[in-house]
Amino acid sequence: MAAFKFQNILNHRKLILDEHYIELSRVQDELVKINLRINSVQNSINLFKETFPDKVLNITNINDYNSLDAQYRTLLAKLDDLLKIKDSISVDLENKKAQTISARVECEKIDKLREKYLAINKITELKHDEAIANDFASNRHNQR
Repeated sequence: MAAFKFQNILNHRKLILDEHYIELSRVQDELVKINLRINSVQNSINLFKETFPDKVLNITNINDYNSLDAQYRTLLAKLDDLLKIKDSISVDLENKKAQTISARVECEKIDKLREKYLAINKITELKHDEAIANDFASNRHNQR
């Protein structure tokens, strides 16, 4: 049985596909981590809002108020930065998904070609075996 002449290409495409899956997983991991950080900052903002009335009652001068205001603005800025990072990661994730799908399609094309090649090869072998069997049968018939 002859070897599939595009096996090296198929192996290379599978390697590329594996690399795309690894990259996709890495970006999905980043997205999960950034979502956890966003959730943490949102929880901090909510906690700040809940404790704000008590903190305001303890304010004795403008510096304390400015400090409290700066803390809140810092949390909002951090949340805004994390949301921008999340948007960037989401775009990257969509690109990685598209690349992975494209790599999978390329791999499947060559794999289908290999399957057709194997089927044709199997049929050829069966015909060859049948021809040999017919040749033996006709030789026995002629020898009698």
